[in-house]
Amino acid sequence: MKPLAWYDPTNGMVSTDKDSPLFTPLGQVLPLYTQRTWAGLTDQKIEMIYAVTIKIRKKDIMPGEQKMFAKTIQECLRKKNTCQDPNHPSH
Repeated sequence: MKPLAWYDPTNGMVSTDKDSPLFTPLGQVLPLYTQRTWAGLTDQKIEMIYAVTIKIRKKDIMPGEQKMFAKTIQECLRKKNTCQDPNHPSH
């Protein structure tokens, strides 16, 4: 993800240009990013993941195997929320 702007903490200036003359010479500028809205999973997507998880295991998920299902959900959410393209097929 590219920075939206740059911030110079020594003088409090912000600019979209990293080499802006507004910044303190030899000062450290920090990148500023936009905050993305968290994208969750629909009930349909959760049911699909659950069905695939059961199919892979070829049996019902036992209480000790719930962790695998939860980790699968977590991985899907991580992918959905780190992808730069909201129209990506994995969404």
